[in-house]
Amino acid sequence: MVFVMMVAGGFFGGALEAAAEQSDEPIPDAVTLDGVLREVPEAHETWEITEMQIRQSQARRREVLGLLLPQVNMSANLTRRGGELDETEISGRALQPRYDWGVGATASVTVFDGPRYFDYWQADVMVDATEQSAAWQRRLLRLEAELAFFTLAAAQREVEIADAAIQWRQTYLEQAQALVDAGMAVAVDVSRARSQVLEAEQASLEAEAVRGNAADNLATLLGRAPDGSLQVDFDPASEGPEMREDAESITEGRADFMSRRSMIVASEFAERGVWWGLLPRVDFSINSQYGAVTAFNADPFRWSMGLSATWNLYDGGARYARADALQAQIIEQELELERDLREANVQVVQALREWRSAGAAIVVAKEQVEVAEETFEMVSARFESGLATSLEVSDASQELLNAELRLNQVRLQARLAEVRFRYLEEME
Repeated sequence: MVFVMMVAGGFFGGALEAAAEQSDEPIPDAVTLDGVLREVPEAHETWEITEMQIRQSQARRREVLGLLLPQVNMSANLTRRGGELDETEISGRALQPRYDWGVGATASVTVFDGPRYFDYWQADVMVDATEQSAAWQRRLLRLEAELAFFTLAAAQREVEIADAAIQWRQTYLEQAQALVDAGMAVAVDVSRARSQVLEAEQASLEAEAVRGNAADNLATLLGRAPDGSLQVDFDPASEGPEMREDAESITEGRADFMSRRSMIVASEFAERGVWWGLLPRVDFSINSQYGAVTAFNADPFRWSMGLSATWNLYDGGARYARADALQAQIIEQELELERDLREANVQVVQALREWRSAGAAIVVAKEQVEVAEETFEMVSARFESGLATSLEVSDASQELLNAELRLNQVRLQARLAEVRFRYLEEME
C-alpha cells in the first residue's frame, strides 16, 4: 500500500531532514555569530556609554591635577571718581586723580597640600576602576548577544519542526481520506487527522511568534529595526565546544571584581587624605601691578611675593566624622566584594552543572527521537493491517513531535549554559 510505504518510511522524519537540509543552505541576509560579535560594539549604545564614562573619569583626574599646578590670573581696573576733587598735587603728582587705572597679574602654586595629593591619587585609581567596569559591561553585552543569537537559532529550528509537522499531518489527512473512500477506514479517522492539522498550524503560529520575538531581541542589540525579519545562519544541531571537567575559582582578577577592588583603594586614599588635612597647606604666590602714578605711588610698576601656611586646627569634628564614614564605607565595600565573589563562584559552578546536565539530556533526547520514530513506523504499519487504531497513530506521531521539540530545547539549554559558563569564568 502507498500509505504503508510512506508511513513506514518515516515521512515525518523525512520532512524534518528536508527542513534541516534547507537550514544548512546560506540564509539570505542572515547574520553569523562572528558577525554579531563584530557588529554589536559598533551598533549598541553601551559601547559608547562606557567610552563616555572613561572620558569623564579621565577629565576628573585632569581637574584634580590642575589644582596642584601653578595658577596664573590677570586683572584690570578703571575707576572714575565723581564730584568735586581736590586737585592738590605733591611733586607734580595728584593725590587722588579723577581717573585711576591699573592692570595686574598673579601667579601662585601650592607648595604642599596633603588632602589634594590624595584626591589626585584617588582620581587616578578611579580611572582604572572605570576602565575595568567598562570592560565588564562590554563583556556582558557580548554575552547577551550570544544568548540572543542561540535563542533565535533554536526558535528558527522550532519553526522548521512545526512546519514539518504540518506537512506530514496534511499527508496523513489525505491518506486517511483515501482510505475512507476505499472503505478501509472510518470517517472519524479523517476528523481526527483534520484536527491534528489544525493543531500543527496553531503550533506553527506560536513558534513563529517566539521566533519573531527572539529576532527582535537580537535586532535591538544590533541597533536594527525590530521587525521580526532577522535570521541567523547557524545549525542548532552542530556540536558545541568540548565540555569542561571542572570550574576554576573566580578571583579578583575578573574585570568587574578588579573594578570593585580599585574603588576600595580609592576610598582608602580618600580616608588617608582626611588625616593629612591636619598638616598645614603651604602656598607661594607672586603678585604684580601696573597702574596710574599718584603722590603715594610714584612707581607705576609694583610687585610682591609671599609664602603662606594655613592650618585648619578645629572644624567642629567634621573631619573625624568624614574619616569615620569613609572607614565604614571601606568595610562595607570589602564585605560586599567578599560576598559577591562567593556568589560568583557559585554561579560558575551552577552554569557548569547546567551545561553537563544539558549535555547528558541531549544524549537521552536523541535516543527518545529514535525510539519515537521506530514506534511511529510500527504503529502505522499495524494501523494499515487493521491491528491498531488511528488514535494510536495520532499518539505515536505526537510523541515523535514532542521528542524533536525536546531535543531542540536541550540543545539550546546546553548552548546557553556553555556561554554563561564561559563568560562568567571570563574565558577568552
